[in-house]
Amino acid sequence: MFALLGFYTINAQETQVKERVKDKINAQRVAYITNQLELSESEAQKFWPLYNAYHTELEQLKSSLDIQFKRDLSDKEAEDMLIKMLDGRSKEIEIQKKYIQKMKSAIPAKKIARLYRAEKEFKEKLISGVKERRKNHKKE
Repeated sequence: MFALLGFYTINAQETQVKERVKDKINAQRVAYITNQLELSESEAQKFWPLYNAYHTELEQLKSSLDIQFKRDLSDKEAEDMLIKMLDGRSKEIEIQKKYIQKMKSAIPAKKIARLYRAEKEFKEKLISGVKERRKNHKKE
């Protein structure tokens, strides 16, 4: 009984840590994108609710696809997986088109174009930071 209670306590703590990390990354993303797009206060107030909805919709799409990569796929399973991946990409493009139109009411098109570069740069910096921390952690 105590072991089960301990498991749930540890699991809850891990969930809280993951949520804190996710919140921290999100705050860093907001700061980075705001800076890169040079958003005014007025633009930021209009932009962020749209961006958050856009980001949520993309995350929901990705989680709904749940593509499992296995080594030993039959040809049918591989074909189904490829079709599912392409359908997902098509849906992602449709979401992007929809939100580009919505974002144009908040910020100029040139800032929307810079958004995609800023997102890519942020992801690269995030991955680079994780790799660096792992490398430094292994040295210790």
